[in-house]
Amino acid sequence: MSFRSDCPPFWGLEFEHAQGPAFGDYWYSLPKHDLIPSRTEFDPGLQGPILSTYIIHELVSPEMIRIRLAGTKMREGFGMDPTGRNYLDFVEPTRRPKASRAIFLVCEQPCGMLVKLKSKTRTGLMYMNETFALPMRDNDGRARLVYYQSNSAPLDEYRDASTDQLVELDAAKRIFIDIGAGIPKFKD
Repeated sequence: MSFRSDCPPFWGLEFEHAQGPAFGDYWYSLPKHDLIPSRTEFDPGLQGPILSTYIIHELVSPEMIRIRLAGTKMREGFGMDPTGRNYLDFVEPTRRPKASRAIFLVCEQPCGMLVKLKSKTRTGLMYMNETFALPMRDNDGRARLVYYQSNSAPLDEYRDASTDQLVELDAAKRIFIDIGAGIPKFKD
């Protein structure tokens, strides 16, 4: 089964989970300055149960993408609270420059990004994750936040997240989404 958005920039996308288009539709409804809304316009109370599937990155430098917030489902997926950590620490060292560049493009272009991530835990368990990223402005009006809505299959019967932490993420498939400024030139 696939899900679709009702908003123009996301019409052609197929999502595996209903939360992806719900996030996109809400983001699209927010007032924007140069195609990007401000975090002050984002009302977490309107997100209900999907708020637990959100993670926010702050673009500090190409070597540092700080995890500013991780919802409860995201903390479960990581097997810990990754808040304050560098997202790139979860990416294989040789892939970090490309992963960083792709994430920075979300705010620089600006554009959206739909990614299928291969996730690997400490015990070697591998699973797929669908992650939808969109740009957001910080309190100072700078485009340097990336809001993600992320989903994976339930793993409760296969994994004890409290002892089997996430150790590595790798992009299996990446699609950039034109939100009004085109698609960036990028190769994985």
